[in-house]
Amino acid sequence: MMQFLMAAALFLLAGARIPALLRSRSDLVFSCAVYGGVGSLLMSPIVYVPVDTALGGMNLVKLVLNSLMIISLWYLRLAAYAAIAPEAGGRRSWWTRTLPLTLTLTLQTAFFLLTGPTVTTPAWGIYEDRFPALLFSLMLTLFICSMSAEIAVICFRYVPRMSRSFRVGFSMLGAGCIMGFLVMAEMCLSLLARHLTFLAILVRPGFPYHQLELVATVLAGAGLTIPAVAGRAARKNLHRRNAESLARVEAIWAKALQSTSLDRTLEADPQAPVQDRLHRMVVEIRDAELVAGTSVSFLTAEERSYLLSVEAKLHNSPAPA
Repeated sequence: MMQFLMAAALFLLAGARIPALLRSRSDLVFSCAVYGGVGSLLMSPIVYVPVDTALGGMNLVKLVLNSLMIISLWYLRLAAYAAIAPEAGGRRSWWTRTLPLTLTLTLQTAFFLLTGPTVTTPAWGIYEDRFPALLFSLMLTLFICSMSAEIAVICFRYVPRMSRSFRVGFSMLGAGCIMGFLVMAEMCLSLLARHLTFLAILVRPGFPYHQLELVATVLAGAGLTIPAVAGRAARKNLHRRNAESLARVEAIWAKALQSTSLDRTLEADPQAPVQDRLHRMVVEIRDAELVAGTSVSFLTAEERSYLLSVEAKLHNSPAPA
């Protein structure tokens, strides 16, 4: 049941990223959520057993789901760097940047093959009775530990420099990664204790792995969603303010051209961005003032003050996406 909840949380995150995916045709968070969601579904015994049985009953699904989770964490790492420190690793070659992922997937596959023939074992902890199988499972837990630690460090390193929505979002992502690191560290101890018995004293029986994994997933997913939602809201507010400014400036623009008997100096383009249209009308209003000279004032003090505020906003605001 817990695996289904984790999958649902990840697929909800993927759904929230669809607008960004449609805009840019690729989205790292979407890829992270999809890979992780499919991996979580396969982790459930209800799904694992029939799928693995159909593939020969040799735990091949375990290799698939572990690979999906590793790739998901890799995309999460890339998304965190792209949002927080896009310049990091920019000078390194593709091979160097992807070495941790490539090495982990290669070693994991090698340990899976060394384990030899097995039968479907959906219950966690049974499969690892064979030492190569233990090493196979450790690849996933160690990779999650390393990625979680790296993401948490970069989140909290750059949080003080972020805007409010990014600060909240990436603090939640960092907290989720810290929790994920602690859960995976406990899982590593539990795995190692199966063959290194002196570690058994450090293992806590009944540790709520899946429950804490779900909390970590929700924290990380919410943390990645908050900045995106805040960004969309900011763009909508900017577009609304520009539309309101357009209506008011257009009235002043028509008054200016009528008062000076000037034709439009530039062809109107209703399909142009709102900020471009505002800029064009402000320029024509200023031209009309120059033509009218100092002896004639067709703008009220309020209109003149409003135009100055619009000009200031045009210089300081980015174009809406």
